[in-house]
Amino acid sequence: MSAIHRTLLLAATSAIALTSGAAVAQEARTVDVITVTAQKREQGIQDVPVAVTAYNEELLTNAGVSDIKDLAVIAPGLNVTSTSNEYSTTVRIRGIGTVGDNPGLESSVGVVIDGVPRSRNGISFGDLGELSAIEVLRGPQGTLFGANTSAGIINIRTKRPEYEFGAHAEATVSGGGADGWGLAGGVTGGLTDNVAMRLYGATRERDGFQTVNTFSGPRTETEDANQNFYTMRGQVLFDLSDNVSVLLGADYTSRDEDCCAAPSLVSGPTAGIVNALVPGARELPGSEDPFARVVNSNRPTTQEIEDYGFQGELNWAFDNFDLTVIASDRDFSVMSGQDTDFTGMDAVYRLADDNTVDFASTTFEARLSGATDNFDWMVGTYYSNETLVRRDAILTGAHFEPFLSLLASGGTSATTIVDIANAAGAVSAALGNPVPGFVGLAPGQGIPAGAWNVNGDTYTQGSESLSFFTHNTWRITDSTDLTFGLRHTSTEKAATFDWGDSESPACAVWEHAVGPALDFTTPQAQTFLSVLSGASGLPAASLAQLGTFTCLPQSRDVFSLIDHTQSFEENELSGMASVSHRFTDDVLAYGTYSRGYKAGGFNLDRFTQAGTQAVNFTSVLANPETYPAAFAPETVDSFEIGIKTEWANDTILANFYLFRSDFENYQLNTFNGISFFVTSIDGASTQGGEMEILWLPESLPGLTVQGGVTYADAAYDTFAPTGTADVDALSGQNFSLSPKWYTSGAITYEGDFDNGMTWLAHLDGRWVSEQNTGSDLDAEKIQEAYAIFNGRVGVTSADESWSLELWGRNLFDEDYIQVGFDGPFQSGSFNAFLGQPRTYGLTLRARY
Repeated sequence: MSAIHRTLLLAATSAIALTSGAAVAQEARTVDVITVTAQKREQGIQDVPVAVTAYNEELLTNAGVSDIKDLAVIAPGLNVTSTSNEYSTTVRIRGIGTVGDNPGLESSVGVVIDGVPRSRNGISFGDLGELSAIEVLRGPQGTLFGANTSAGIINIRTKRPEYEFGAHAEATVSGGGADGWGLAGGVTGGLTDNVAMRLYGATRERDGFQTVNTFSGPRTETEDANQNFYTMRGQVLFDLSDNVSVLLGADYTSRDEDCCAAPSLVSGPTAGIVNALVPGARELPGSEDPFARVVNSNRPTTQEIEDYGFQGELNWAFDNFDLTVIASDRDFSVMSGQDTDFTGMDAVYRLADDNTVDFASTTFEARLSGATDNFDWMVGTYYSNETLVRRDAILTGAHFEPFLSLLASGGTSATTIVDIANAAGAVSAALGNPVPGFVGLAPGQGIPAGAWNVNGDTYTQGSESLSFFTHNTWRITDSTDLTFGLRHTSTEKAATFDWGDSESPACAVWEHAVGPALDFTTPQAQTFLSVLSGASGLPAASLAQLGTFTCLPQSRDVFSLIDHTQSFEENELSGMASVSHRFTDDVLAYGTYSRGYKAGGFNLDRFTQAGTQAVNFTSVLANPETYPAAFAPETVDSFEIGIKTEWANDTILANFYLFRSDFENYQLNTFNGISFFVTSIDGASTQGGEMEILWLPESLPGLTVQGGVTYADAAYDTFAPTGTADVDALSGQNFSLSPKWYTSGAITYEGDFDNGMTWLAHLDGRWVSEQNTGSDLDAEKIQEAYAIFNGRVGVTSADESWSLELWGRNLFDEDYIQVGFDGPFQSGSFNAFLGQPRTYGLTLRARY
């Protein structure tokens, strides 16, 4: 932590001490009143044998938390990143999270909003509305929350309707890294004696954090990472009797933004070729300055998101048990354009209309719970049905063919691709295998502008899951509890791969001459390479490499020959057992074993490598269902010891945890600069310790201090060499995006003015140690340790009818990268998605 950061914290502490006599008069505050629903029933936070941290409405408001990415600043052990669009948001807890943007990969950290799980982290990204509380549960939560919670849960509770009328509105203006504004408001109240409602709406706009060099276009938008959305949600509560209530809700969100271009982090030797085609299209080695926030993008990064859904909740209290039923139906869609080469040359891109992901999901949960003098019990069932459709079309621009030619020839020829393709066509004809209709290719015709999978690929995946679970607590003695649970989950998935034709004439020559499998080891291919080597003067091995390079996955017509459907069914058990003992009223210790899992799935992409092996297209052509798209479920066994304590008349909460989680078939989707491929690492683990504290001092009733420290050593097990460099580099290494140390904290003070008005001062911050931000752990992607601080000061009228707050985020304008990645098709070059710069603003709130 720098001297200026320490000075800020010291000044805040000194101000608190000097104003202690003017503290707001409040009732005695204790940590005993904090309740959580970590076990799907309301319990005191210090009574639950779970590593859970709760954040109430006041702290969330002061910290400016409106989406899950904001939560990372105040939550220890939490890391949230996003990449090529806001849907590609990934949450990690204790170093564990899904790696890669493929929608076929499900989440390691579950996100639950008002009892409804969201199937991917990105689907839950957005304005969360009026928050009641957020709970972060660390470690596997597979017993009560099911699959895809192998690292933990973010449990979000929004405000429910109230019978007492209330209304609020807020207006915000912001500046700094980008100018913006926002409006939000809500109303709640009783419609009749037994019907209440709540409505909320918000709209926000913000300029982009990045300036765009568009070169010759066709992009015209000169900003990137902007914000433009609106959201609406409504709830109606029916209290049908003293024992029966029904809550119905609906929400809708629309986003129309530009996101996300990525500046040059490191430029390699290929930068000279890029600049030879379009001067200035990529920074030359030594001139990179990613935090100037100027990006090169000649193609649009349009992002359009639509997210809406309906849900209902029934609560029925019988004499000896309670029934809860939660059902939902949701739809999510994203369209995103991309300048896929991340330079100013027109090489490779995606159009928003052809690059879409759509989710439609239905969920149903029913559970019965009850209690006797020494036994709390719960049984339930959960069903989900999801349909996922991904459409993808990667297109080439006018510069791709000459770029690839210059790359293949070491910068000496811009026509290498067509020259060798023409020679290959002639040799194939001489060997008695003429390419139909082939008369030779002119420069620019080998991989012409608009080529590759112009018709687009469509991946459709259907998934059904049914589980039954039980979760129980047996109070063995007055001070000792045994908590145990079990869940059986049955999942069926089916995926249809519908690949479009690829318009790449140069590749078509190679696929015809060697065979559509492009297998250079066959006798036919060896003879062809030998003759072509004599004709071209190039070694056979170099020609095979050039043929492979000409026929990148998006160029291959072989995919359109293997349209097919695959399916699988898996049955998994997850569960937990925990023994807790309360030594005194203020000290609880527990030990827990839990098992969780993340569902298997399909790699919904074109790829020529699966795990450590190249795809054998000869076998796949004979039997398309052998295309190795499926990957195994990921399982985890976790052990945790926790000590929960209270001090100073229950005004201090101090909790300590030790943990270890061992993973089997850890799912990884990595990018090697050309394409993504899915790998299951045999073993991985995370282990470490945590401490968290909450202080509500009696002598300073306006002060609240909350914070925590996490040490997590998350690493891949050592494994035998596979022969694939990007995989072998992971053996025994720490996970990407997994700093070993996380420290976070928040300090809030409220005081009185003599005229009855109150004032607020709030500071929160986060420090994380060094981490590698790339899935393949290249050294160029290392992010050094950094700290982020946010602050807020405000005044509130005596009758609390209005408040005015001045706030700042990333107060010291810390520069850091979220995710680093290989520059596509540019060996030795790297780009990065950046964290947000400093912003500040003014918020006016009105209440009734």
